[in-house]
Amino acid sequence: MNKNALFTLGLLPSFSCNNADLTQYKVISTEAIPLQSETILFSKDSSSYFYDLKITEDYLLFLDNSSDTILQAYGNDNRMKLFSLKGRGDSALFKPQFTKSDLQKTKNGAQIIDNDLYSKILVLKEGKVLISSSFLSQNMINSFDYNITSREIYAVPTNGQSDYQFFSYNTTDDYYWVDADSILKQKIGNIPAAYLSHLCVKEQADVVVSAMRFTNSVQFYDLKGKLKQVIKFGENTILPIKTGDGKSLDILNTPKCFIGICGTSKYVYCLYNGTSDFSSPSNILVFNWNGDHISTLQCNRGLRNIAVDEDNSFLIALSSRTDGGTDVLKYKLEW
Repeated sequence: MNKNALFTLGLLPSFSCNNADLTQYKVISTEAIPLQSETILFSKDSSSYFYDLKITEDYLLFLDNSSDTILQAYGNDNRMKLFSLKGRGDSALFKPQFTKSDLQKTKNGAQIIDNDLYSKILVLKEGKVLISSSFLSQNMINSFDYNITSREIYAVPTNGQSDYQFFSYNTTDDYYWVDADSILKQKIGNIPAAYLSHLCVKEQADVVVSAMRFTNSVQFYDLKGKLKQVIKFGENTILPIKTGDGKSLDILNTPKCFIGICGTSKYVYCLYNGTSDFSSPSNILVFNWNGDHISTLQCNRGLRNIAVDEDNSFLIALSSRTDGGTDVLKYKLEW
């Protein structure tokens, strides 16, 4: 793990440690079980673009960056019941994203990080969306896949940072930058964007799961940033493609491997595509929090984001349509 106690003016001093000594390396097969019982719950035209979602006890929550109703809550009849308008201030949402793991869970609630500045707790109650807001940190950099624990904030910097995988942050110790796998670092080099990943944390299990966007690798860390296990999906290693000068990532032509993640108390679900243009049907790799591979589920179309209910009985997915719209899908999970 790398500690940065002086996060000022973009200066990021780093202190390295070797993660590879006790790391377990595994390869899992690309064989997959087809997901059955697909249901299109409803569809949205191109005037909306759902980019994030959350399942609560009574609602499906969606974030829409193409609409003034930036938060939309749908009931069991697949009709919008509640919404919140886009705006600034404690009781509005401006640039929200759902946290991947919540410190406090409520029946019909969710935690949001808004504009990388505020932590906002949503409670859907008595026909209203109630929002309480607290300041996150003045030093927080632009990030995604926030996970909030009792002591730390875990997230991935939007533009990457050196050859680090993710960071943890608290107001006392500031930023801790966590090393990527040393073997991958040798192959990828110092291209920050190539290390972008999707992050999910379970504090009770002392586990951070990092599923990499531009290589077919899922990495399991402990909360202190020690790499425990590296899992490769398939025998062949997919690596980021560099631009002609070798100094940056060729995003257009590089395969997009893991493009989303979500977790329950029992499992973590890693959404995989594996093509440069998202043209292939998606796979979903399922692990328990010990890093054991449970299953690989194969979809019949490409998905761009997923959420799973706490009982692991169904999965909700967002899938793009050829006309620019979005289908909201539901799959029954059978174990």
